[in-house]
Amino acid sequence: MLEQLIKIVDELVLSEEQRESLFTEIKAIKKKLEVAEFKYNRTLHDKAAITNVLNASIQEIEKQKKNIENAKNVIDRNLAELDMQKKLTEEKNVELNEAMSILKEAQEQLIQSEKMASLGQLTAGVAHEINNPINFVSANIKPLKEDLAEIMQCIHLYDQVIAENKLQTYFEKVEQYKDETGILFSIDEVKSLLKGIEEGAARTSEIVKGLRNFSRLDQNVVKKANLNEGIESTLALLHSAYKDRVEIVKELGELPEVDCLPGQLNQVFMNIISNAVQAIPGEGKIFIKSWATGQTVKISITDTGQGMSDETKKKIFDPFFTTKEVGKGTGLGLSISYGIIQKHNGKIEVTSQKGKGTTFILTLPVQQIKNDNLNTL
Repeated sequence: MLEQLIKIVDELVLSEEQRESLFTEIKAIKKKLEVAEFKYNRTLHDKAAITNVLNASIQEIEKQKKNIENAKNVIDRNLAELDMQKKLTEEKNVELNEAMSILKEAQEQLIQSEKMASLGQLTAGVAHEINNPINFVSANIKPLKEDLAEIMQCIHLYDQVIAENKLQTYFEKVEQYKDETGILFSIDEVKSLLKGIEEGAARTSEIVKGLRNFSRLDQNVVKKANLNEGIESTLALLHSAYKDRVEIVKELGELPEVDCLPGQLNQVFMNIISNAVQAIPGEGKIFIKSWATGQTVKISITDTGQGMSDETKKKIFDPFFTTKEVGKGTGLGLSISYGIIQKHNGKIEVTSQKGKGTTFILTLPVQQIKNDNLNTL
């Protein structure tokens, strides 16, 4: 292109000076064109280099991105495995705690059963030893009263004969002695003492019967029993705990005999009635009712005590939960009672209102069709 311009300039009619000036401008233009071409080529080269660098960087970034994604996937998998291990560990801890709780409860039940067995042997021996002398006392009260009545009749006849035959002067010393000793008061006192002995003997017999019924040596043998007898024997044993302040109102219906472990159910009655007595701070009443309905027997025990809040009511069957002061309760009585009723295929329900007392309702089947748990109590 430059050569064409020179050729065109040569063909023009110009002075030497004009020609020289035109050539100078053409050379300047050529130089500018060369610089521009150089810059253009350099730009193309730099652009290619930058493109190569950018492409390499993009590839490296893509590679790092894939590496990061792979690492993230590995981390996610590890986190998922850790989360799964954590859940498994938590589940195992829950199972372990439940097993520990069951084991501890079973241990306490075993200890309680051993205590009850020992108590049964002890009270059976005590009841046997007390029963013989108290039977002797009870058996002799009636003939003693009859003998006293005959003696009194004899004295009365003496007085009648003396009065009819006007023999008072001959019996002045006797009458004087009678006045000095207050023989009539002594006779009344003897009658009162005999009545007290009779009542004491009857009460002792009732306690002995209660001891024998409550802590039976056959408590681990399933047998038919009348639950009213168990309630009566339990009340006999607890008499000293409530006699001065709590009135027991009984409405015991006619019940069929129930397949059960009598000693274990007596333990349930003891726990619930004891709690009812302790729930009454001053004077109050405990209502005990029993009735049969279909193939079940129901027993309700209601006290006029302090009652429970809903929060407390939810926890009363939990092992080791107690509202009593330290050292005054283990928190196992109702938990063990719940287990005993459950193993009898029965049901224990509680309703309570703060300040308005508590009611426990026990429901038990009359017959145990097949109950391996009952045989292992």
